[in-house]
Amino acid sequence: MFKKSALSLAVLAAASFNVSANQDIERITVTANKFEQPIENTLASVSIIDRVQIEKRNVRDIASLLNTLPGVDVVRNGGFGQIASVFVRGASMKRTLVLIDGVRVSDANSGSVSFTNIPVNSIERIEVVKGARAAIYGSDAVSGVINIITRESLTNQIALTSGSNNYVEAQAAGHFKSGKLRLSYNLGYQETDGYDVIEKDPSVPRGKNHDRDGYENENVGFNLAYDFEEYGELSALGQFSQGEAQYDSNWGNDEYEFDNYTAKVAWQKGSERLTQNASVSVSQEENTQMGSDTVNIYSTEREEIEYRARFEVIESLQGTAGISHLREDVSKSTAKFAQTDRDNTAIFAGAFYDDSKWLANIAVRSDDYEFHGRANTYTTSFGVKPHQNVAFRFNHGTAFRAPTLNDAFVADSLWYAPNIDIEPEEAENNELGLTVTSSWGRYDVAIFENRITNLISNKLDAETQKYVAYNVDKATMRGIELSAQFDAFGLNHSTNLTLLDAKDNSTSEPKDLPRRPSKTFNYTLTKQWDNLDVNLTMIYRSDRPSIDFYNTTLSAYTLFNLSANYQLLDGIELNARLENLTDKEYFTAGAGFTADSSRLFGYKPLGRQLYVGARVEF
Repeated sequence: MFKKSALSLAVLAAASFNVSANQDIERITVTANKFEQPIENTLASVSIIDRVQIEKRNVRDIASLLNTLPGVDVVRNGGFGQIASVFVRGASMKRTLVLIDGVRVSDANSGSVSFTNIPVNSIERIEVVKGARAAIYGSDAVSGVINIITRESLTNQIALTSGSNNYVEAQAAGHFKSGKLRLSYNLGYQETDGYDVIEKDPSVPRGKNHDRDGYENENVGFNLAYDFEEYGELSALGQFSQGEAQYDSNWGNDEYEFDNYTAKVAWQKGSERLTQNASVSVSQEENTQMGSDTVNIYSTEREEIEYRARFEVIESLQGTAGISHLREDVSKSTAKFAQTDRDNTAIFAGAFYDDSKWLANIAVRSDDYEFHGRANTYTTSFGVKPHQNVAFRFNHGTAFRAPTLNDAFVADSLWYAPNIDIEPEEAENNELGLTVTSSWGRYDVAIFENRITNLISNKLDAETQKYVAYNVDKATMRGIELSAQFDAFGLNHSTNLTLLDAKDNSTSEPKDLPRRPSKTFNYTLTKQWDNLDVNLTMIYRSDRPSIDFYNTTLSAYTLFNLSANYQLLDGIELNARLENLTDKEYFTAGAGFTADSSRLFGYKPLGRQLYVGARVEF
């Protein structure tokens, strides 16, 4: 594996010699450590998607955005509104912390995240920070953090889109500023008739699942701030979305409604040597399953209070410290729990050294989850810049994932039984990286290893015939990520390759973890003319094992997506996207066998899709 990676790096390096020496490389600032830093100083592998990229690619959902990033793979159970499982460096979704404006948005019943219900029109930027980040962010940040930053528009904009399967979308964004007050907003509506998301056995009579699975999303958000100067800045952010979707199920419910929101009030005050942040946030993830005589509600409410301070010890050394209190509540869910809520109090501190050549970070955190005990984590990172455009980094850290309330306290379930003695998962992560940034482009190599112990798995109890969560499994994810952005031959190139070895180490003979491709490759070419820009993206995934129940191998596939934007008039832009250009038939998750068990059926991804639209700025 490592020989292949070295060869790939050589190919990328060779391509760089054709790069224009006049290209200016933007200095990117990110918040990987909860405060703004140049990306090369974070000592972590960070990928960014900004609003400009979103609008150039004309993507319709967040899963399509994330699937082009190094170290990230998305397994989709169909199209809009269906389950999309995001794997970061081979770790499942439960082991990646997802935030919207710093607010947790996972379901405390299951630990999953409804990515397909997060509207793209609400997003200003996505930062994906890979590696163990629990010492900065707490539970769930085992393989990384996906921080979605909502829109803060600087212009007024209206956009309309129409497409395949009767897809329609309308969105607007705008801003207002008066003195020290500024306000930006976004709103959107998205609807499609959808398609039949599971391939059907022709030998089986038509039933309720032989239908289109549609989707609808209505959303609105705002970002309000007032600068009190010497007293600091006060801000309020909110994002709200609701809608419905249909899916295929052989029994019970086959549609759902969702009602989600995040809201945050924050205060920040900075002086020459001290910056203080305080915030109060609330959120809800609510999913109501319908379509039969039984209605099931899955609801998570959270409230969090946090205070952070960052102070300059000397010019090259900064220190941070803070405290947070988080409460999770699932009492509105239909399911019964012995405990319907829990608290977590955390204290944390860190030090960040940067003298332009040598860099070092250390962060420690202690979380005290009610019912599960205390978890202590740390991150240490070191870096050196032998040249202003070259940076080596090494980081080592630990992480944990608290059990879900379902794992420990579920009651009266037909399928699950509680384990009150369940313990948090634990992980240890190492990464060695090199970044080269110059007028020739930006290149990054990362070698990583993530070991998870006490991994929580549901095992069937022979006596009760119910699934019980136990700390019985172990897993190791190792790999190499290579990425490059450069200009050559009149085109902009953005490419990344990930080689992954993800193993289940629970048995004497380690086996490959299901649904994880060993090779993922993404390549985007962009060409800019006077009024026209065109993007062509290739996505390749190697074959990979299915889950044990299907006991098969899922085939490799290659997809091509094409997008274009044309500036018709000043402030008026036409856009189009052709997705799955070759109408490739493939699937990334099994859904059942034929009646004679001769063939596996899968969840059908979107076939060839065409979307066209217009955007007006004023």
